Amino acid sequence: MLKATSHYQHLLADYRQVAHNGGGFRMLKTLKIVRSIIVNLGIIGVTLYSLANTPANATYVTVLAILTLGLYNGVEVADYVALAEAFTQVKQDKEK
Repeated sequence: MLKATSHYQHLLADYRQVAHNGGGFRMLKTLKIVRSIIVNLGIIGVTLYSLANTPANATYVTVLAILTLGLYNGVEVADYVALAEAFTQVKQDKEK
C-alpha cells in the first residue's frame, strides 16, 4: 500500500539520485535517527510541560501527544523504508 503512493515514489526517486551521486546510506540513516530522537524528545518535553505547568485537560494533552508521536514516527518509518529500498535498488543495478 505504501509503495503505491506518489509521495513514496518521489522519495524513492530522490534517494536513488542521492545513492547514484555517492551519498552514504549510513550517514543518511544516522541523520534520520538523530532527527527522529530530537523531534520525539521535543514532543515529549512540550507534553510534559503542558501537563505540569498549564491548566490543560490531561486527557486531551496526552491523547494529542500520543497521536502526534504515532503520526510523526509513521512518516519517519515510511521515509526510512524508501531510503533503504533506494539504496538496495542502486546496489542491485551496479551489480548487473
